[in-house]
Amino acid sequence: MSTPEEPACRWQRLVRAKFAEMERLSPQADRIGPAFWDTRAERYAQRVAGTAERDPFVRRARRHIGRRTVVLDVGAGTGRITVALAPRAREVVAVDPSAGMLEVLTRDAARAGLTNVRTLHAPWEESGDVVGDVAVCAYVLPIVEDVAPFLRKLDRAVRRRVLISMAGASTDLLFDPIWRHFHGQPRAPGPTYLDAVAVLATLGVTADVDIVEVPARARFPDLDEAVEDYRRSLCLPDTAEARAELRPLLDDWLIERGDGLGAPVRSLPAAVVSWTPQGPSGDGTVT
Repeated sequence: MSTPEEPACRWQRLVRAKFAEMERLSPQADRIGPAFWDTRAERYAQRVAGTAERDPFVRRARRHIGRRTVVLDVGAGTGRITVALAPRAREVVAVDPSAGMLEVLTRDAARAGLTNVRTLHAPWEESGDVVGDVAVCAYVLPIVEDVAPFLRKLDRAVRRRVLISMAGASTDLLFDPIWRHFHGQPRAPGPTYLDAVAVLATLGVTADVDIVEVPARARFPDLDEAVEDYRRSLCLPDTAEARAELRPLLDDWLIERGDGLGAPVRSLPAAVVSWTPQGPSGDGTVT
């Protein structure tokens, strides 16, 4: 009988296999890291603009935030969550390894008149002794290879509540037929929220899980931009031939949403994984 795989080892194996697949199929592309996000910060900010207010994750996070609450936004990116939570908090510390992402975040926070946002340019694992009352971490975990230290640091840095948002089902499933059209097999699976819960259990953390629906919205102003984005997501070569083959597939699949093109779904499931941390202290009071 084989020995069951440890949850953290399974997580690392899945993430590494996903990265290896991307590098094998698209060796010219940047590995997902700070430089990858630096070059995509502006485009990413435009894509997610206006999505925070309809996000159930934001609504759940606000329940734990009061006028004296220090919030840690771990993997803050361009500040979608930071800007939404800062008006209710004493301070939001936005932690991210991408200087380009934090530059956009700082600009947008200033445009919103927010004076209580502080940025920390570092990977979370190397962010020092930063401490807060509440931590939020949205759609970051699946690209973290060594997840146990990441989660352990979150647990030890937060006094009241940690909230993590992950996809409830892999978005790869949406365009699986198109992926198979080009590659002839399914995409390597990544870790899920169930894997996150399993890793947390090995750390002595019993997490709560809420499955919520996130409204779908237009992602692309036109078909040309959709082709370019999906070409990268599908790990296709940067050639006119690849674009020409992909274009009619997306033209048939994407739907008009009034302000652009989006996937043919009304909403997508997401998982909010949360828990009361073990340290540095945790009375759970929102003030």
